[in-house]
Amino acid sequence: PIRLFFPSWFAKMALDLDHTVSRKYQDKEEFVTGHSGTTANEILLLSLVIPIGLHLYHKLHAYVGRRRLGRRQEGAKSRILWEGVAIEFLTLMVPMLVVQTSLLPYLIGPLMLLVGMIALALSVPSESNCTQTMTPPLQSTSSHEQSENYHRRPAFLSVHRSCVYILTTIAILAVDFPIFPRRFCKTEVGGYGWMDLGAASFIVIAGWTSALGAAGSSLPKAPNSIGLVRKAIKKCTPLLVIGFVRLATNKGLEYQEHVSEYGVHWNFFFTLSCVEGLMVAWKGLKYQLGYLATKLPLDGIFALLMMIPYQLFLSSGGGQDFIENGDRRC
Repeated sequence: PIRLFFPSWFAKMALDLDHTVSRKYQDKEEFVTGHSGTTANEILLLSLVIPIGLHLYHKLHAYVGRRRLGRRQEGAKSRILWEGVAIEFLTLMVPMLVVQTSLLPYLIGPLMLLVGMIALALSVPSESNCTQTMTPPLQSTSSHEQSENYHRRPAFLSVHRSCVYILTTIAILAVDFPIFPRRFCKTEVGGYGWMDLGAASFIVIAGWTSALGAAGSSLPKAPNSIGLVRKAIKKCTPLLVIGFVRLATNKGLEYQEHVSEYGVHWNFFFTLSCVEGLMVAWKGLKYQLGYLATKLPLDGIFALLMMIPYQLFLSSGGGQDFIENGDRRC
């Protein structure tokens, strides 16, 4: 009833609300766009917290384990487990979190953090004749089983994957807040972006896991087309579903969209889905080629046949201008 008597007031209030929401959306979009990145030196310093943190973790974990086992305290193994979790959090999680904030000044901050971690690692006493303390599940594994696990999935790959996932999770959650330095955001056109490194790392990880899976693949030596299609669908469907869910939520919730990054409707999950599907198809083609695939570097040849035309398209076919300056609106 009030709306019937004051139609102009309600119309003005609706317009003001729409203007406020539109302005807020625009401010959020400008907050995460238009960045030129940082320098290669800073990217290198940020990345070094992982290997140095791992070295510090192993030294502290081994030192605490030797002290506990030397005292022969009751429940020493369970205490080592929980202490290992705490040490892992302090030596790996905390540095990966701190370097992605504005708490550290440019270059000097990460460098001082790395120097402090190295000094702490050097100060931890070590015994050359003592093996690293291992958790009970690892101790119960035979050397033959450990060798098979290493060849199936090397330890460095697990470390790389887990660290990339953790760094990416922190960056995605922090990018919407001022504490995340704007120079770490994805670059608009060119430059070195910390978040760009994470996107490329996922593609590298996919290539590594694909190469390891090829050695112990469940596919037969000459897989049929139906088997390849089923395997491709199995690998691509979850990523496609996540991609469409992200697309629907972004459009429905009016979340700020970085149009210059993936376009209006595309997102990174669609890219990963295409990569997984193409890897399955390429494996099947190599199986079909048989003897020829073992004598020729088909992976390198196929990569060149893809990169050279694409680079020509970017340089001479107007592709770069279309990607960077194309008319795209949400």
